[in-house]
Amino acid sequence: MSQKSSLYRTIEILKELNDGKKLCISSLAIHYEVAPRTIQRDFKLIREIFGDFVSKEGECYQGHKKILLQELLQATDLMTLANIINLFDITDKTSLISVKTNTLIKNSMSVYDFKSKPFESIKNREDLKKLEHAIKFKKELKVSYKANDTIKNRIFQPYKIIFLNENFYIVGLNISKGYFEYMRVSLITEVNYTSKNFYRHREVEIFIDSIQTPWAKFGIKERVIKIHINSWVSKYFLLKKYLPSQKITKIFDNGDLEVEYTISDFKEVEELIIKWLPNIHVIEPLELNQMVREVLLKKLEGTEQKV
Repeated sequence: MSQKSSLYRTIEILKELNDGKKLCISSLAIHYEVAPRTIQRDFKLIREIFGDFVSKEGECYQGHKKILLQELLQATDLMTLANIINLFDITDKTSLISVKTNTLIKNSMSVYDFKSKPFESIKNREDLKKLEHAIKFKKELKVSYKANDTIKNRIFQPYKIIFLNENFYIVGLNISKGYFEYMRVSLITEVNYTSKNFYRHREVEIFIDSIQTPWAKFGIKERVIKIHINSWVSKYFLLKKYLPSQKITKIFDNGDLEVEYTISDFKEVEELIIKWLPNIHVIEPLELNQMVREVLLKKLEGTEQKV
């Protein structure tokens, strides 16, 4: 069996296509010592990402135009890629990043400097590879996870690794408990495959695409909340969406704003509201106002106890 990873193999195939070579599934399967259906999945991935970059004739594929990294990667994408490389401690020896891409990253970093970067450290790259493989090929996992200083095991169906609040989470279905779960990748202590593959549920995939925060809840009907923003801080909300669902519904003559967010749990906006007090207040629902008051009282009580 080939010792090269699926990612490495796909990148090699992409490079060959980019050079204008005609590649056939049967010959590639022999070359990489994998099943023909594995090569078919590689081409499916390439076509999903690059669209009409390749054309198909029988069992063979050929690239009919050049893919230029400069056209695909913007400065923010390059910075994200640079952060991921640093996060996973990919060295020059093990990196699959080409010399050209590394040059583009360095060039972008001479102009841009993103101070908000991933800060958690992921040490076990072998487990990370297993997670990536399981997501790509729909493999069920047995995962050991450190929660509240105790390590617990669960049978898990992984859908995607997502980046939220400067942390990486793997999200999917906890089969042991029967619910959707977020797990911090850095807190996973061991990953093993079970003998099962799984079918991805469309409703889970739709939910993952809509996730805004780690507090979003699967299977809970979303609700719209309305917030009034004081003119003193309204410019910040006009310039930036603090959640993807943010919608400015009214601009008042004095510069105040009315803003809506679509959420599945109040905790999704708790931090945002507290951050902008006293220049922000909830219009509806009223129970969100009550929750914010209770949170602030608990924080105040905790401060007084420490003093």
